[in-house]
Amino acid sequence: MQTTAVVIGAGHAGLAMSRRLTERSIDHVVLERGEVANSWRTQRWPSLRLLTPNWQTRLPGHDYAGGDPDGYMPAAEVVATLTRYARLVGAPVRADTTVRTVRAAPQGFEIHADDDVLYARTVVLATGACNLPAIPAVATAVPRSITMLTPFTYRDPGQLPDGGVLVVGASATGVQLADQIHRSGRPVTLAAGEHVRLPRAYRGRDIFWWLEATGLLAERYDQMDDLTRARHLPSPQLTGAPGITFSDLNALTAQGVRIVGRLGRVADGGRPEDEPVLEPGRRVGHRLGPRRRAPAAASLRTHPRRSPHTPGAGPDHRGDQHGAVGDGLSARPLVARPPRA
Repeated sequence: MQTTAVVIGAGHAGLAMSRRLTERSIDHVVLERGEVANSWRTQRWPSLRLLTPNWQTRLPGHDYAGGDPDGYMPAAEVVATLTRYARLVGAPVRADTTVRTVRAAPQGFEIHADDDVLYARTVVLATGACNLPAIPAVATAVPRSITMLTPFTYRDPGQLPDGGVLVVGASATGVQLADQIHRSGRPVTLAAGEHVRLPRAYRGRDIFWWLEATGLLAERYDQMDDLTRARHLPSPQLTGAPGITFSDLNALTAQGVRIVGRLGRVADGGRPEDEPVLEPGRRVGHRLGPRRRAPAAASLRTHPRRSPHTPGAGPDHRGDQHGAVGDGLSARPLVARPPRA
């Protein structure tokens, strides 16, 4: 098969690229190993919600039009949204097609996908940033008697055997899983290394409204002081669960989750040993001082009628608010560190 462009991956990035190529009358094909939104179908736990508010769910030519712009879309709705979008834009998706190799060819690229060979001038890799779990090397020392899962294979606390749970990694995925598993009645220890804390809301607006309004979400790679550092920053400690203002170590400690340092090594018998420091100069396991909370979540209104970058719609503009709508471990689970976002 000969085509101008091959897009690998039929998630939101691949479908958006397909739309842009179609707008320019560029012939192309989208190759997907499973179905549209495959990662959301097969590699996300069912109760997971987006960290971004619904009004920020945008694709080329399609904005959120549901009745809950200030809510947080659950995984099943993400799948439904992307599936509808693929039909809407007529994306030429070839499902159940796994790309094996991509090689340089005289006129572009040679792509081997299952039993087919495709030739294209351009290849777009839209395979996502979170398609491989980041499993620390220390995991190889975990005895087989301990159940070890990644966020890709975790579904709910009911699949875990009885006993305490060690969650490794305190970014968005880690704090969400620690909270959910602890609420199921299991004792939970969270091994926390570097992490980023953000309030869910500030001055009555979702934190992502502020990140967009200030231009932080639009920063280019060449505007970063340290690009390597920026690419390895952990995702912020946030959750899309309704009514939760903070999902940080303080909140988890208050619930009874035990916080320790980075997982250092696994000793004989499967006992994990943590490092005593989160970052140079900052001890773990201590109670942090009082923090200033955002306004009551019950009155939270974040959905802007106009983009924050529209003239007159900056952070101090009030006319664009949307109204109310819409452990020695023995045979115990170990949830591996979540993938970087």
